[in-house]
Amino acid sequence: MHASLSNPEKLDLITFDPNSHEYVLIISTMNTWEDSKEEQERLLQKINNYTNFLADGQLLQHFPQAKGIAVRIQIDSMEIIPPNANQLVMQAQKLLMERGINLCINLISK
Repeated sequence: MHASLSNPEKLDLITFDPNSHEYVLIISTMNTWEDSKEEQERLLQKINNYTNFLADGQLLQHFPQAKGIAVRIQIDSMEIIPPNANQLVMQAQKLLMERGINLCINLISK
């Protein structure tokens, strides 16, 4: 299991992308995917935790300069996300877009 997913309450990284002018909350998943039910549940917990962090105004508490700036949640992975986890991400993307939050997958080269 990914170390990041074993602790879904922890935010892995928050950064600012000057190219897209967005704050980026990164979920770092650099291990091999199992595509197990448990892994999918933890990924969903992680996405929900990041969403709650934004909804509760915690990003603005820590980064007041983020007011009015777009936000995205980004899943960094060294391999293609397996089908079941990818389906979960696609469903989450639709729901988050309704809140004005982008969710994307970023494949990192090995």
